[in-house]
Amino acid sequence: MRNRGCYVAMLLGTSALLSACGGSGGGMVASRAGNAPADQVLASEGSSAEVLAEGATLTASQRTSSGITRDFEAETARLSPDTTAKVSRNESGALTLVAGGSTIVFAPGDLSEDGYGYESEDQEAGIWAWSADSMAEQLDPTRPDASMVFDYYVNAAEGGTGRQGFLVVGTETDAATLSALPTATYTGRSRIRVAPTTGFNSFSEDVSEARGDLEMTANFGAGTVSGAINRLEGRPPQAEDPTRTWSAVPGSLTLERTAISGNGFTGAVRADSGFTSAIGTVAAGSSYSGTFFGVGAGEVGGGLSLQGTAAETGQGYVGWGFFSGQR
Repeated sequence: MRNRGCYVAMLLGTSALLSACGGSGGGMVASRAGNAPADQVLASEGSSAEVLAEGATLTASQRTSSGITRDFEAETARLSPDTTAKVSRNESGALTLVAGGSTIVFAPGDLSEDGYGYESEDQEAGIWAWSADSMAEQLDPTRPDASMVFDYYVNAAEGGTGRQGFLVVGTETDAATLSALPTATYTGRSRIRVAPTTGFNSFSEDVSEARGDLEMTANFGAGTVSGAINRLEGRPPQAEDPTRTWSAVPGSLTLERTAISGNGFTGAVRADSGFTSAIGTVAAGSSYSGTFFGVGAGEVGGGLSLQGTAAETGQGYVGWGFFSGQR
């Protein structure tokens, strides 16, 4: 029998599921790089969908992406060391994705039946819209949003390996303008997926999810940012619950105060006492990171990278996710 890790708890419900997926407390994290000037498209050039329609390539930096490298043959998952990716519109009007050394050119015929994304069996890759009710709506050049979120996967040609992750791309705030801005409060959303580091057989069997409300404050004068993910809900893997029902999860996650560098930031994630006692803790080195988007930093978005050890079973886990908010 495979190492079930968090899955014994999954059978007992969402709260127990996540309690078996805890780690140890927060701590210092490695800085994640933002886009180099050559990869930046500034907010003065338009909205995210507008510049894509005009032929721009939008890059998800280390700060605005998160993901895992999985191996179904070895039954393992780990946080990807390089999560950067590029998204553009191709000549057919569909998307081109560059991730993990692969270039995937989707065609209009790859659009899923529900319209949410493109999936190519031949290229073993897919990408879905997470900022609108359809891919067409997300790519509508009249949409005013400075940033957008994608979910994607790319399989390797052989060996059962692949990458899965979230990308936040958009037209970025000019770093030179930030220090003069007033303190801003952002509200929005977050989504996190959790997989075991061993005993990982399939997405539908082994990946659980959590979601919550983002609250973030940027004190541009002091050059700091901090926040929290509150009102958490979770759900077990699809194979455990085909209804995909969400249930409340105790506690919250703190996005610890950290310095703004350029037009972004990297900070530590810490679980509060309610989360820790009812669910588990988050390992040192777990991080949130992001970039400001839009004129006047009207939006913020980025990635979440979590890791830890199951409190009840001692099994390791990884979590990857995103957050997105507006003033």
